Amino acid sequence: MLNYTMNAMIDPNFPTCNEDADKLESIKHFPLRPVFIMGLHRSGTTFLYDCVAKCFPVAHLSLYHLLYFDRLLNNEESGADISDKERLNSYFTALGVKDRNIDGTHVDADAVEEYGFLLRKKSGSFKLNADNVPLFSTICRKLLAVNPGKQAVLLKNPWDTGNAEEILSFYPDARFIYISREPISVLNSMLNALLSYLEGPQDYLEILLDDGNGRRSYRKGYAVWVCLKAFRKVLGRQMCARLARGLLAKEVARQVAVYKKEVSTMPPDRAIEIDYESLISDPAQSIRSLEGLLDLPLIGQLDSIEVKQRKNVNPVLRNYSDKLNNLVKHALK
Repeated sequence: MLNYTMNAMIDPNFPTCNEDADKLESIKHFPLRPVFIMGLHRSGTTFLYDCVAKCFPVAHLSLYHLLYFDRLLNNEESGADISDKERLNSYFTALGVKDRNIDGTHVDADAVEEYGFLLRKKSGSFKLNADNVPLFSTICRKLLAVNPGKQAVLLKNPWDTGNAEEILSFYPDARFIYISREPISVLNSMLNALLSYLEGPQDYLEILLDDGNGRRSYRKGYAVWVCLKAFRKVLGRQMCARLARGLLAKEVARQVAVYKKEVSTMPPDRAIEIDYESLISDPAQSIRSLEGLLDLPLIGQLDSIEVKQRKNVNPVLRNYSDKLNNLVKHALK
């Protein structure tokens, strides 16, 4: 086990069985109209998600919802959600978890997270597919049930970028908000995130990956992480960055090609694309542009959206844009 036992006084009391089983029939009337944030990993999906969640009447998946999923309906009925949120926050504090450890994004019970982690815990797959559609539908209905007054469910999972056609076949009323970003910026963020993963413990990520069986839940990934961490210690940060640059660049190029091909085929009444630079320069205008597609009223204060930019460009990526753009062109052929 990871540091879950470091403080015996803090027990998060995560559900170990489906405590909501007898209540699932009562939520089947909730509509299935998911709104998906689509984009590459490290492309700004979290910021866009946060903006949309604050400005439209949408339910979203928080860490509390993810980690206490099998108890959400019971907690809503009994009012125990508050105590479980407090317990989760105390647990994070005991572990020393303050942020995601890769980008400074704050972590607490109400922080948003990707539905892919919940799908993996329950179905073994990060991606939405025919086998876990019933689970995903339950996720949507539960989120509406515990968020009275919300009219749709907002969800994000970069693993599903490239999977929209199949998702639309499952949920014909779904909407998709795509976010595009310069490939070099995505690569820079991915590279810095990878290096951060190799520095110090990753308690937060381990909590997300644990399906109740501790490190047995992700033993292969953990073994790879331990090996890479050892290489990082021997070689140093910049040498690791230089070695990882080429591999990550090819992966970014592949993902960009998948993204562009998918966006070009999406029906205009189901999808819209937001540019990351436009979003951070004028978030209010970008969010207003979503009203027509979502068919939902704006409820938040657009002028209150806070933009936090990180410009820590990794030195190994200076003058690398042309190389990466050529890789993208090749991947698009």
